Amino acid sequence: MELREEIYDAWCQKIADSKSADELIAHFREHVNNHFDRHNRGGALSQKVWMIGVLNFMHIFKKKFPGIAVEDMLFKLCTFHKHHGGIVPDFNIDLFMEDYDGDIKELHKW
Repeated sequence: MELREEIYDAWCQKIADSKSADELIAHFREHVNNHFDRHNRGGALSQKVWMIGVLNFMHIFKKKFPGIAVEDMLFKLCTFHKHHGGIVPDFNIDLFMEDYDGDIKELHKW
């Protein structure tokens, strides 16, 4: 039998390939809103089930949108931090943001 990670990875790829980006995003929005309301009333185990669903979506999105790099995600997290504060990272945000050359930089005027 294949390793479970390989089975999971292949299944996430099949789901990503079988649905349009709009379909996946619409389903994710429903999961985040409607499903959270239902699971939020069910205690810690119910919230865990909801979070597992969110993480499944994240893996599927990684398959659907392979052009999103860790640097892109880090830049987006930096912009959030610049606007909202929170836990201070262990690196120079300003330097990273200045050096980052990804395409999403143009959308965020930090």
